[in-house]
Amino acid sequence: MNCQHCCGADQLFDLKGARKEMKKYRKKGPGKSTNKLLEKFNKTDIPGKSLLDIGGGIGAIQWYFQKHQANKTTDIDASRGYLEVASQFAKKNGWEKKSTFIFGDITNFEEKITPHDYVTLDKVICCYPDYQSLLTTATKLCKDTLGLTFPLRNPISLFIILLGRIYFYFRKIPFRTYLHSVENMSTYIRSKGFEAVYQGISFPWHVQVYKRICK
Repeated sequence: MNCQHCCGADQLFDLKGARKEMKKYRKKGPGKSTNKLLEKFNKTDIPGKSLLDIGGGIGAIQWYFQKHQANKTTDIDASRGYLEVASQFAKKNGWEKKSTFIFGDITNFEEKITPHDYVTLDKVICCYPDYQSLLTTATKLCKDTLGLTFPLRNPISLFIILLGRIYFYFRKIPFRTYLHSVENMSTYIRSKGFEAVYQGISFPWHVQVYKRICK
């Protein structure tokens, strides 16, 4: 993600939006598609394991891992506002010593972050122009399980993408959303030594989980 796009994400996903999303999370928990993803993780395998949540936002996936005794969680996000809200929540719940928060583009931190057992990209690939560079880094940093959600590709989603781009243009926000080929992404992940263990839908999102088969 180039600097302009990263700055656009920081502008769009601001502190006000983060606080609103946290309020919703406290009331209802994770969203439907996020819950679907979490259901595919065996909670008995989580104790003592680590999670890298790319584009983790307010930390819904991290809090699930913390509640199930994960060893550590790392949230890297292009929004300062969301990271601020997430770090405050971690501190409030006594998880700050096992939680790390990083501002920026994951592809710029590939050599600085150690591999984690779990890596998640929940509604993140659609915010990234170059899915291959993102997935290259994600798979490299994943020791065991990779989970992701991304939008269905159909006329409705294409129309929504178009409306979004018009909105961003007139608001002068250098941020765009993307609909990458599902087949191409799946093939690419497999080429990095993973196999699919779950591929489903939580409308309007694809939900997929992969396991590493080649070390």
